[in-house]
Amino acid sequence: MKTKTRKVLPKMVGEIQNGGVYSQRVRCGKSNCKCARGESHTAYYFFTRCRGKPVKFYVRKAEVKAFTEIAKLAALNRAQKRLSVKESNKLFRRLQEVIRDSETLKKSYQENYKNERS
Repeated sequence: MKTKTRKVLPKMVGEIQNGGVYSQRVRCGKSNCKCARGESHTAYYFFTRCRGKPVKFYVRKAEVKAFTEIAKLAALNRAQKRLSVKESNKLFRRLQEVIRDSETLKKSYQENYKNERS
C-alpha cells in the first residue's frame, strides 16, 4: 500500500533556504467549476530548489500574506549573512597583511640587532 506524504511548508525564516511565493493560473478539474468552461483559478505556490531541482509547494490563500512575509525575511537574512561573510573575509585578509608586516619587521629587527652586536 502506498502512503501519501504531505508536503509541509516551512514555517520559520531559518527553514527557508531560497525561493518565493508566486501566483499561477490553474484548473482544479471539477466538472461544475468555472475552470471547466475555460476560466482558470489563481493559486499561490512557494517555489524553491531542493538538491538542485525546482520544487513547488501549494500555499493556502489564507496563508499567502504571512508566508510571503516569512519568505521576505528569509531573503533579508540571506543578504545579511552574505554581507557578514564578505566583511569577515575583508577583516581576515587585513589580519593576514598585519601578520606579514609584523613578521617582516621582526626579521629586519633581528638582522639589525645581529649587525649591532658584531
